[in-house]
Amino acid sequence: MTETHTIFPTVIANSYDSQFNLVKDDLVAWMTNYAKTYPTNSRSNVDGYQSPDNFWEMDAFAPFLNYMSPRILELVEEFRNHDETFFEFEPRLSNMWFNINYKHCYNVSHTHPGCIFAGVFWVRCPDNSGELVFRHPDEHNIAPIQNSNYTIKPTEGGMYLFPGSLYHYVSMNYSDEPRFSIAFNLYEPT
Repeated sequence: MTETHTIFPTVIANSYDSQFNLVKDDLVAWMTNYAKTYPTNSRSNVDGYQSPDNFWEMDAFAPFLNYMSPRILELVEEFRNHDETFFEFEPRLSNMWFNINYKHCYNVSHTHPGCIFAGVFWVRCPDNSGELVFRHPDEHNIAPIQNSNYTIKPTEGGMYLFPGSLYHYVSMNYSDEPRFSIAFNLYEPT
């Protein structure tokens, strides 16, 4: 008798808000205006705009943070309730930044060191504006025998939560319209 087993799965939680269109235009306008005022950071973003990671502390962003926070907490609970996960602490938001990826801009493969969870909220995703790609942690060994990438087509209003140690990237935007996303990290309080 032979058997196969799937071991050490990687859990990714996601949600979608069908009411997102009610806040989308205001959020895109806020992000666009912010990007005109504050210089870009260069971490994972290639040729696009990446905000400082403390922008979310501004009073002007509070309505959007209030919109996002319950969704982030829902994803944490979804993650907590999965059969393959276990944690008792309440994760806290450590930082948040946003990306505006214009035509031919993208985010290189990276992890989020120093955090337990990383997340992304898709604000504006025109057709052909790139995909979120997760890379298998052991891809250098399994590439010839098993899938080593998991690709997700972003949906406006979609939010994903995943381990901060999971390599991921967002492929090039081939659309003439910019792609907008907000990334965030959650940590274990001590």
